[in-house]
Amino acid sequence: MDLIIDTSSEKLQVILNGKTIQNNQNTNTKHLKNLLPEIDEILKNQKCLLKDVKTFSVVLGPGSFTGVRIGVSTIKAFSNVFPEAKLIGINMFELLSNVICKAIKPKSDFVIIIKSTATKFYFALSNKDGILKEQKLLTTEELQKYVSENKTSVFAYNFQGDIENVVSTIIDLTVEDYVSFVENKKSKKDFITENDLKPIYLALSQAEEELLKRQAKND
Repeated sequence: MDLIIDTSSEKLQVILNGKTIQNNQNTNTKHLKNLLPEIDEILKNQKCLLKDVKTFSVVLGPGSFTGVRIGVSTIKAFSNVFPEAKLIGINMFELLSNVICKAIKPKSDFVIIIKSTATKFYFALSNKDGILKEQKLLTTEELQKYVSENKTSVFAYNFQGDIENVVSTIIDLTVEDYVSFVENKKSKKDFITENDLKPIYLALSQAEEELLKRQAKND
């Protein structure tokens, strides 16, 4: 029995044995409030207990700072209670790259972007086989310049609308995408330890940025 959770974006995803339930309060500001009740509900729906779960999988990011912390902390807590369970960490860019390669079968490198703030994007460059070559945070201007210079296809996740001078294909994820990715990880025995359950941020938090600004002023 597998439990997969994704709290990295506004859409809370809780999947148990390949099934999920509809969440009508999709906003990452409510993940702390909604996550455990939703896990409890899906366990009841499938008439099982948390101790029956053999593999806990969680999206480590990149995405919402708050959301990612909630998801990682929850799975860490479960791991402490059920240390015999296996753990799988999901890099969102790896998942998206895998889905794109299966659906599109690109013939060259491509870019994936995830919205970070109003003016910044999480950026990943993947080869045609779905192997990530680079991951970082870019401003809108840096992204536009990169795409203009490299003429690379751009796939955008968790983003609505167009970016000036960037042609983006908006992609989404299905329950089957999560399940297939985790099954592949399991087949390769690509498990991690509790110590490896660390968020993938690629950026500084607002508090860290403010601290650096204050330090710069004092230097």
